Amino acid sequence: MSHRNTLFAAGLVAAVAVSLTGAASAQAAKSAAPANAQAQQERATPETVFNSWDKDKNKSLSLEEFKAGWTEIQMRQAVAKLHQNFVQMDANKSGALEQNEFANLEVIKKAGAKAPMLSAFDADKNGKLEFKEYVEMISSMMRNNGK
Repeated sequence: MSHRNTLFAAGLVAAVAVSLTGAASAQAAKSAAPANAQAQQERATPETVFNSWDKDKNKSLSLEEFKAGWTEIQMRQAVAKLHQNFVQMDANKSGALEQNEFANLEVIKKAGAKAPMLSAFDADKNGKLEFKEYVEMISSMMRNNGK
């Protein structure tokens, strides 16, 4: 696996960890509310995005600021896709993946006999994978894919 993918996987875990602090963790455990998503999109204007990327507030984006902003967008999109998949695979809508749901994950099916056990990523040892644990599993599998 390329160095870039390894960095992306590490960044993905960091992005989820940051997004799941405080009240955000409770919200992430539930499916995203369409009204909330629409409100966030309405707030994200070109000006607000530019201003958030312009870290030194000089009304100009350096190449580094642009790259950092672009990476942030990619991370957010990846987290959103992972969350969408997580919610879809949570058949009983418990906010976590139990063993039967875990076994139905496409990535686990594709790994076959080499697939990790759910317990390998169940950090709180409750027999389920919460979203943060799921992201850690996906990131770990991405990092180990090329080895």
